[in-house]
Amino acid sequence: MTRAAAIQLTCLYGPLVSAGLVAWWVRPSKALATGVLFSLLWNLALLPWLDALARMAGMWSYHTQGLSLGGMPLALYLGWGIAWGVFAPLLAQALGNRTWVAAALLVAIDLRTMSEMEPVLKLNPLWFPGELALIAVLLVPGLWLARWTELHEKTGIRCAMLVPTFGGIFLGIPLLVSCGDLAGVLARWHSYSEISRTCFLAGVLIFSVPGIAAVRDLARSGDGTPVPLDPPRRLVTHGIYAFVRNPMQLSMTFLLLLESVFLYSPWPAVLAMLGVAYSEGFARWSESHDMRERFGEAWRKYQKRVRPWWPRWRPMIGEPCELWVDASCGPCSEIQSWFQRRSPLNLVFLDANDWPGAPLHRVTWHHPPSGRTESGVTAIAMAVQHLSLPYAAIGWMAGLPVISHALQICMDAAGAGKRVARSDC
Repeated sequence: MTRAAAIQLTCLYGPLVSAGLVAWWVRPSKALATGVLFSLLWNLALLPWLDALARMAGMWSYHTQGLSLGGMPLALYLGWGIAWGVFAPLLAQALGNRTWVAAALLVAIDLRTMSEMEPVLKLNPLWFPGELALIAVLLVPGLWLARWTELHEKTGIRCAMLVPTFGGIFLGIPLLVSCGDLAGVLARWHSYSEISRTCFLAGVLIFSVPGIAAVRDLARSGDGTPVPLDPPRRLVTHGIYAFVRNPMQLSMTFLLLLESVFLYSPWPAVLAMLGVAYSEGFARWSESHDMRERFGEAWRKYQKRVRPWWPRWRPMIGEPCELWVDASCGPCSEIQSWFQRRSPLNLVFLDANDWPGAPLHRVTWHHPPSGRTESGVTAIAMAVQHLSLPYAAIGWMAGLPVISHALQICMDAAGAGKRVARSDC
């Protein structure tokens, strides 16, 4: 066996065996096992892209033949992902949940082993900053993702991390496999005209909106993630779920079809169709059984009235939500009048001066069962989702994190900034 082959086998089976031994020792709970799975997927989804950027920056290079993903040897890719995504969080558990100690140990091991991996891996003078970047983006967030999942904490952050995780797994990996590496992806991108690139970007944005809006609603109102192993604790029937039952599957299907067009390849489209078949087969049966057990009659009513793939024109919102508006504020009362003329479904209007908590600074949307509140632009974005589908689509777009913040800044600059109820608005 050559030295290169021995290095690759060690990089793959060393972390795999170590993770198995630690798992046997700690006997992880279901919650921790789910967190470990999330951590593994986080590392596997982002690692090939960060590695490709590091190689383009001249930080290191590979000198080996055989299977690879995006130019990274497959054995190193899988071994690295297992070491940081599986072994690291299990080691933290074995050390008494000392996450930072586990991170320090993994960093020490990694720094020591990377210098011994020639001829497979050749380190260049600037390799250390690249390694620190990988640690900061992959290892440390993955460790905390596993820990937060085990404790069912930081649901919003965990859901935000799952968006690039599953996007990287289902969209990013097929892209690298088809194009070979990052240079191939960029070459394919530049082979299109400016108009075509604009259309692709617009398509990615439009098709991503339902999935991102759904993840946000599940985190903020349902206190859970889209993954059945870590499901929402409350049934969410407002927001995008008032129009369609499978918004994330809908987003992923259209994004895969768009990727198929971009790559001139049928395989992303095949993957999309397999996903639809799985959703309509086993996943639908399993989901219905699980949801009936957890939510009973509320789920049965919702399932009958909201279709899985074809959106409703008017929403089906299971419980009333509230829009708190300062009745003494002229612009605010105009907003209330605009909504009332359009007969929103299950949206109750209340005077912000009667809010039981601290004085409200902006128009506020409130979901009483979960305690979720949104203010300003995001409140209006949630409120328009009590109207018809075209208004709701605008609300999904306006409610996206970056877009909502930009719109709020524009409104504040135009004089619609914070103002406390009970004052001379």
